[in-house]
Amino acid sequence: MSWLLFFAVIAIICLVALYILSGQDLRQFDSQIDDIFDAHPDDSAALKRLIPILQTVRKDASRTKSLKKGLAVVRDFADNISADLETDSEFRPVIANGVKAEWAIAKGADPQRRILFMHGGAFIFGSPKGHRKMADQLSKLANAAVLSVDYRMLPEHGRRASILDTQAAYHYILVNGPDGACPLSYLLVSGDSAGGNLCLMISSWSKKHAARRPDAVVAFSPSTDMTMTSPTVKANIKTDLMLGEGLGLLTRFPNILRAWIGFASLRMNPANELASPLFGDLAELPPTLIHASSNEMLLGESIRYVNRAKSMGSNVTLQVWKDQIHDWHLFNMGHGSANVAWQEIKKFIDQHDPAK
Repeated sequence: MSWLLFFAVIAIICLVALYILSGQDLRQFDSQIDDIFDAHPDDSAALKRLIPILQTVRKDASRTKSLKKGLAVVRDFADNISADLETDSEFRPVIANGVKAEWAIAKGADPQRRILFMHGGAFIFGSPKGHRKMADQLSKLANAAVLSVDYRMLPEHGRRASILDTQAAYHYILVNGPDGACPLSYLLVSGDSAGGNLCLMISSWSKKHAARRPDAVVAFSPSTDMTMTSPTVKANIKTDLMLGEGLGLLTRFPNILRAWIGFASLRMNPANELASPLFGDLAELPPTLIHASSNEMLLGESIRYVNRAKSMGSNVTLQVWKDQIHDWHLFNMGHGSANVAWQEIKKFIDQHDPAK
């Protein structure tokens, strides 16, 4: 009897992983990419500058021989990515409906034009301070005040905390500008990597749960599927110089075990549409632009998201750059393909600006 019970438990564990924690099979949305940009000649010089920095951070973190201390090293690096930023923009801390956040306000920015921005960092590191370069750039491109959300992160908090914080900040920005209550004439929602996941979540969620929807959405190298089932998660491990070494470790586990690891680490179902916007209702989305690199592990997630959204009638565009590092808009800002990508974002913002 005990053996029967054992096998029954194993069967239940496998079935839950396959049919609840892994999400639906979306292989039908894997396809070719239409809008591809070639790498820029200046990219190699930028990459040669960046890679040694990343290698040093990884070595310093591994030398601590402690997960907690190693994470502290990575967080310190992430918090100082924008330390060399030279700008006349103002950065102002604020509590947005109980959530820590920071306003980035370019000189002359219209407070009635606002952007909600969520930083990247795999949901375990990153901050508005570290991502000031992106907030500053967005503020200038859109002539808008940017609210960067300092959402709660793993492992101190479950994955749902980042979702709740983003939702609270969204309600806040609908009513408030940098100086308090202020009418809203234009709203863009944006984020990179993990933050891209959160901005795409808000895009769908706002349809039923907010007084107003975004005018447009921009996601940089976003994560859309916490179940990690797209083909490039494995195929691009060696070419992804940013995520391959860390995220690639998870691909060594069988799918069933990986599903339970995801559930345990996130403390929620990884296939939940709030954690994985790919599985949500993607009909009637705001105009959305997604950027991804041909080299990154998350590419397939963007492809699936865009194709599924298009199949539901939404205006969603994917632009892919060849041979870029994950989140190159931030890490290689001011160089080659990053500059070209930011120019495309400016075009998109202008195209979907109701004031123009």
